[in-house]
Amino acid sequence: MTATFPGTAPNPPRPITSGKDPRFAPTLYAHVGQPESWTLDYYRCNGGYEAVGRAFGMGADAVIDEVKKSGLRGRGGAGFATGLKWSFMPLNDGKPHYIICNADESEPGSFKDRYLLSEDPHQLIEGMLIAGYAMRASVGYIYIRGEYVHAAERINAAIEEAREAGLLGKNILNSGFDFQLHLHRGAGAYICGEETALMNSLEGLRANPRLKPPFPAAAGLYGLPTTINNVETFCAATQILKFGAEWHAGMGTEKSKGMKLFQVSGPVARPGVYELPLGTTFRELIYDWAGGPLEEMKAIIPGGSSCPMLRWDDRVLDTPMDYESIAAAGSMLGTGGVTVIPKADCIVNATWNMVRFYGHESCGKCTPCREGISSWMTRMYEKLVRGHGQPGDVQLILDMSENIGGRSFCALADACLGPVLSSIELFREEYDSLAQLQTPTYPPRNRWKEA
Repeated sequence: MTATFPGTAPNPPRPITSGKDPRFAPTLYAHVGQPESWTLDYYRCNGGYEAVGRAFGMGADAVIDEVKKSGLRGRGGAGFATGLKWSFMPLNDGKPHYIICNADESEPGSFKDRYLLSEDPHQLIEGMLIAGYAMRASVGYIYIRGEYVHAAERINAAIEEAREAGLLGKNILNSGFDFQLHLHRGAGAYICGEETALMNSLEGLRANPRLKPPFPAAAGLYGLPTTINNVETFCAATQILKFGAEWHAGMGTEKSKGMKLFQVSGPVARPGVYELPLGTTFRELIYDWAGGPLEEMKAIIPGGSSCPMLRWDDRVLDTPMDYESIAAAGSMLGTGGVTVIPKADCIVNATWNMVRFYGHESCGKCTPCREGISSWMTRMYEKLVRGHGQPGDVQLILDMSENIGGRSFCALADACLGPVLSSIELFREEYDSLAQLQTPTYPPRNRWKEA
């Protein structure tokens, strides 16, 4: 197959700055839901693998510069500058380099990556090819959540199609670049979303996080230089190399550029995934796109369950959904998983649901998480919700949080404290009422067991 190295990008979709803009056109989700969109024939008929050809024509260093100019930030939750992260990989060190796609989408409230994996897998493969070329990596791994069986089957088939077409393997598109890609299914552990725990799992070890430094770019998978990015991040890189850095930088805000996959769950008219520019407000997302709430609301979680919740009011609804604005409001953008909580629901019970999730998913390596979250915190919330609360229980939770926060080996315990501390700060009266009563005000939902 002869490689084509176009000198300029094709005509891109017009950039937009508002979710209300009638020119809105998805890029990451452009082909999701289309018949046979997961096949190589469909992908190539719609411009697939043109971006990697352009990357080969630019050169590896120029690709990293292009990603830097685009302003792309990691879409997995941390929001770190992607181009800068790619530049951390050592050059000409004589060692094999690895790249890993974190497809272990396990954050409650997040479900955007599963559709990219199952409906447009070649977009991800192309993004990993671009990243591998830029960072001189010869091997890539897609670590997918164990429960995503259908998506794993689609990814496996797409990898085989790409390999048979000469898009994986030796001398890809006559460029002289060699790259192999493998799929690894996890076993359903949330902790594998943490990059070093993920690498341990890939190596066949128990999925416990590692001490940093050394950081993965210096000593990652098998002790060799490694870079890990999220599914959405790799797919965004495909679009950037296809349409150009200026196109991507023309959307969003000054510091948070590009499109983002926002997910809406809870009692709204149209829950789902919406591809919108960063800087779109909560009001636009929830009312204009998701159809509005079906009942009166009292709280909103802006980026997945680990993000502090915010009170439902006009100030929050008019907050732009970008990294800086949500941080200024007291929370985080995270994965963009927006969850709305109705006024009729007990906030303590809703928080207990999240606490026991983190307690169950703790790897148990460190004491603050193993004893503080999995044991004490979970039992304290169960005590309150089941009607056995006593005066002083809420203060005890706060005291426990001081001994847990910032003291665990990884960020899982801190992730649990996000909804705990924010819910107490915003809705202390609900906690105090359950700490005084000896009978439950709200019947617990989704119980693990009867008291």
